[in-house]
Amino acid sequence: MRTNFNTAASGTAKHRDIRTAPHERLMRVYALRFALLLAVCIAPSFVAPLALGQKADWPRFRGIDGSGATNLTDLPETWNVEKGENIAWKTPLTLEGNSSPIVVGGRVFITAADASHRVVQCFDAAGGKLLWQHDVPGGPDSGKPVKMTPDTGYAAPTMAGAGRHVAAIFANGDLAAYDLDGKLAWSVSLGIPDNAYGHAASLAVYNNLLITPFDQSTAKAARSQLTAFDMATGQKVWQQPRAVSSSWSTPCIAHTNQGDQLIATASPWVIAYEPLTGKELWKAKCLNGDVAPSPVYGGGLVLAPANDYSPLVALRCDGHGDVSATHIAWKCDENCPDICSPLATDAYLFLLTSAGVLTSYDLKKGEKLWEDDLGIDKCNSSVSQIGKRLLVVGETGKCVIVEPGEKNCKHIALNDLGEECITSPAFVDGRIIIRGKKNLICIGKP
Repeated sequence: MRTNFNTAASGTAKHRDIRTAPHERLMRVYALRFALLLAVCIAPSFVAPLALGQKADWPRFRGIDGSGATNLTDLPETWNVEKGENIAWKTPLTLEGNSSPIVVGGRVFITAADASHRVVQCFDAAGGKLLWQHDVPGGPDSGKPVKMTPDTGYAAPTMAGAGRHVAAIFANGDLAAYDLDGKLAWSVSLGIPDNAYGHAASLAVYNNLLITPFDQSTAKAARSQLTAFDMATGQKVWQQPRAVSSSWSTPCIAHTNQGDQLIATASPWVIAYEPLTGKELWKAKCLNGDVAPSPVYGGGLVLAPANDYSPLVALRCDGHGDVSATHIAWKCDENCPDICSPLATDAYLFLLTSAGVLTSYDLKKGEKLWEDDLGIDKCNSSVSQIGKRLLVVGETGKCVIVEPGEKNCKHIALNDLGEECITSPAFVDGRIIIRGKKNLICIGKP
């Protein structure tokens, strides 16, 4: 049948005798039917992701599943902001905020806030133009004083988007969703959170669900909760109370052999939920103190950091109920992060400290392989993966690209944003989008 299709394509079939033998005609009919059936069966697997925009979007903190990794290979490795080299655009920011950028539907979204009002801003991803900004409506408690530190601020949580909508949450518990053109879809006030440093856990998405972590107070008080809203309508789909204390970590999605799991961390528990229903699948009592870095998943393990004086825990995710005594694969307590979220591949775990020290662990064994002082002073941004290389952004604006190996890492490039930065980058369409203290910067070809 392959020969027949090739012959027809080459244009020589018109010279054949039209009185084709019956069995040949029958074979052609079957071949055509098979080809049509095959096209129908396989087309959705290629078309659906593009139609949903998943490959073009960076819809939440650290990407679609919270891993911090992108498979894009056309991103620049060197740039010069001052000279404009490999800088697609740079847009000045007039309002303060510490949320990282997200990209949905060809638009970049960030938040900004002060004590009196909260703002969502939308920029054109191609040229950096501010398309719209809107004050977020509040509730009866929105104007009350909020506990926070200057390092956290009023707009620390990163937004999230799904479909034609994006959502934002602020330090005072105000939550709102907009469509891509800036029309308010819905809003709700969750109340002022009891959080000593200020609410900073970012929003997450799963299909059309907006996953909203809201951990506060103490584990004994049991005031924490995890809620899933319909992104477009604001309807509450499910809600789970959590017997945990305040945390600043963002849930991740683990694509496990047992199905997708939503992983949320706060002292003292690592808990896995079924993303669509909120059903608790398993939990492990293994965290202590303030939990700021977010969990990640890789190589069949959930990696849950807490802070620099509490061990990072690697957990197998095929259990049920309380797995504290049965599913801890290993722990490590050297160079554990206190702010920066880790990055995991199928073979390695990378930890980044606030002092800019990058450490590699064997993911299966939990053995330390190497550490490297990147020379970027202080660091709050989480490590990102670009193909086989890693990008680390320092607080002073220095950006280091390294290629990790089994025994060490090779320094590839050192760039400078020219301003302070404590946020994590977004990656889309051959460009890196970073929010600095003064500008929103798009690194890539103009």
